[in-house]
Amino acid sequence: MGAFTALLVAVFIAVSSLLICVPNLHKLALKARDNRLESGRISVMDMLWTSDKELDEDDELSRQSILKGHQLRLTLPQNVTSDNVTIENIHVNRTISITIDGIGKDYFSQYPIRGNAENIMDVTYISEDYVGVIELSMDDVVEVQMTSEDEYIYLDFVDPHQVYEKVVVIDAGHGGDMPGATKMGVYEKDLDLQIALELKKVFDRSDKNIGVYYTRTDDSNPSFAARVGLANDSEADVFLSIHNNSTASGRMSSINGTEVMYEGGDSTGASREFASICLDKLVQALGSKSKGTVVGDEVYIIRSSNVPVALVEVGFMTNTQELKNLQDKDYQQKTAKALYDAVIEYIY
Repeated sequence: MGAFTALLVAVFIAVSSLLICVPNLHKLALKARDNRLESGRISVMDMLWTSDKELDEDDELSRQSILKGHQLRLTLPQNVTSDNVTIENIHVNRTISITIDGIGKDYFSQYPIRGNAENIMDVTYISEDYVGVIELSMDDVVEVQMTSEDEYIYLDFVDPHQVYEKVVVIDAGHGGDMPGATKMGVYEKDLDLQIALELKKVFDRSDKNIGVYYTRTDDSNPSFAARVGLANDSEADVFLSIHNNSTASGRMSSINGTEVMYEGGDSTGASREFASICLDKLVQALGSKSKGTVVGDEVYIIRSSNVPVALVEVGFMTNTQELKNLQDKDYQQKTAKALYDAVIEYIY
């Protein structure tokens, strides 16, 4: 009787242990299979082109049954739901990153992508520790919309103006290995970014239906073409670039004040109008000296902009007091609020 009881206890413990592990069996199987496969990023664009061609050859009912009116369809394995999917849209790089927790290196060999390749230049895939990342390289600035049904997720890529009433592009000047002006151990790139991030907080709190795209929100350095290209390709209603000034010699001086550049080649006068509003709002909020609005067509992002553009020079880093002001959090918040008010006044 004692031996039988001991056997029952052992079976109970084994079964209990198995039940505890069941939720992880899918990942354990994936990990074992992944260990047998080569690592590295692969392109699955050919698979998408093949699907695109097949769908074109299908009748409309067959196509509708597969895509349900959407552009792309991805299949989720058993034990993986839409809650395991996160999407990051990096607008400045025209890249959409789809992360799915619970898929291995051979995901696409088991679950082919279906859909059409419109606006998609490449699709790459990499998986590490059974977390797969599907990266879509787009040929334009788009918004991505995801819906889910049963084991499928559907993706659509739409023009930003179909989602937002207005579109605004904010550019924090410099970044990375291009620090801009440097005074007293302070980098212009950091001041520009700090103001842009304060401005982001203001836009994030706004109840207006505005799509706001940022050329950078970290210490990166997008190319000039990428910065202005984000404004042009999104057909933004306005493009605002944030900078800070210094004297031509770079030496500390009494010169101070706020200046805003605009596109002189803009025959509509829209760029100059926007720059004037920015200047007025900044001078009023900061109490700084007005250095006026000036033509800035020698600056690549200004002359290349197809949308109303203003490049603000908030203050002079070569002025002791303004350098101190520009590092002050309250001053940065006042600057951000003034720029927000300028954008709102102009676009509405």
